[in-house]
Amino acid sequence: MTVDIKIVRSGQMYRYYLRETVVGDGRRPARTPLREAQEQAGVPAGRWMGRGLAVLGLAPGEEVTESQLRNLFGERGRHPYADRIEADLLAKDESPTSCGRWGMRRPV
Repeated sequence: MTVDIKIVRSGQMYRYYLRETVVGDGRRPARTPLREAQEQAGVPAGRWMGRGLAVLGLAPGEEVTESQLRNLFGERGRHPYADRIEADLLAKDESPTSCGRWGMRRPV
């Protein structure tokens, strides 16, 4: 039996998770969309769970998307829907600076 040990820095864990974990015991093929790789591996999609979901605008059992994982874990705590929230604020003529701050600086 062999074991590989790697250093995983803050902001990189979600990449490892997406590449190695969410598709079972294999590696996710490069450039394969997450859901497609999960279907090929016979692994169900991740689902949001917990009592705090309503505060985030998420519903229990809702499928977790790759962009939500990137926002929450890869971007150090951005809202899972930060991209959509920022687009909505920009459509309401908010300044790009304030929209970016909203998505990046509000802890989840």
